[in-house]
Amino acid sequence: MIRTAPRRYHAGAYPPHPSQVPEFTDIITADPYFQEILAWLPIYADSDLPILVTGEPGTGKELVARAINALGPPWRQSCQRLNCAALTESLASSELFGHVRGAFTDACSTRPGKFRLAHGGTLFLDEVGELPLSIQAKLLRAVEQGEIEPVGGDAPVAVDVRLIAATNQDLPRLIAQRRFRQDLYDRLAVLAIDLPPLRKRPADLPLLVDHFAREAARRYGRGQSFQFSRAAWRLLEKHRWPGNVRELKNVVTRAVVLSSDGLIREEALAFTPLPALSTEAEADLDRKARLPAPRPSARRLQELLESEGGNISALSRRLQVCSKTIYRWLKAYRLEPIMREGAIS
Repeated sequence: MIRTAPRRYHAGAYPPHPSQVPEFTDIITADPYFQEILAWLPIYADSDLPILVTGEPGTGKELVARAINALGPPWRQSCQRLNCAALTESLASSELFGHVRGAFTDACSTRPGKFRLAHGGTLFLDEVGELPLSIQAKLLRAVEQGEIEPVGGDAPVAVDVRLIAATNQDLPRLIAQRRFRQDLYDRLAVLAIDLPPLRKRPADLPLLVDHFAREAARRYGRGQSFQFSRAAWRLLEKHRWPGNVRELKNVVTRAVVLSSDGLIREEALAFTPLPALSTEAEADLDRKARLPAPRPSARRLQELLESEGGNISALSRRLQVCSKTIYRWLKAYRLEPIMREGAIS
């Protein structure tokens, strides 16, 4: 359960002040960008608009989704969760939209499905990028029209659900590969949150290491406080953390269990080895790195530009593309640059 400070915000607050960052017991950060994300969560939570949370594995997408749910109105706080990566195409329809008795061989009874179970509350779809295209079309209908059709049913069923979706996939790239629907992406990403990886949050490393060390010491009966040797700490700072916060927790927990004198040395740090890449795979990664950045949707581009106060240069740094590319995208969508007082593009 995520506990939050009893603090409410109105949608007119733009942007949220840093002092308005809500307090979460399960989200630990001193990173300014992450704190800005947290400051927006109460505003997002007060809305019924779909929310898309993206980020690498282990960055805290589910924690953020749970925080949004906890901050929302009481009548929205009942939550159903579904991991889309664990679903086959045939199972996905039944899990999401339910089925009637006799709809298929094993349908011995009627099943409501996650949308109907979440009626009046929130539905969290984890790894939404893994959904088959045929299911994406049905999900789009549910989001746009607020109705579903159970497998084997003969009439649509109205549902009132606040949708939060999460993925570690690069959805614009999947759209370019025709593996994800552009129209569904536009509907899911009305409110979008992109979580930064741990390697871009250096200020969070000591906070998280201390938290996980204390947590492991309590859980495994290590009463003493733990310190890291200089060599061990250099290894922590040097590591790229491809598994992000989840990987860091595992590394620190193992180190606490393996250390008995309160000092964690470098030999106690065991990092998960990355799989070796073939020459072809390395070449493919190099080729992908040279590809132009995928163009966001018009709505997403406008949202990103507004979040940067209309500053084209800031947005180009954030998306790691040149300013000319931003202007080209704006021209393609027939959007005008946002002019704000004091903003320099």
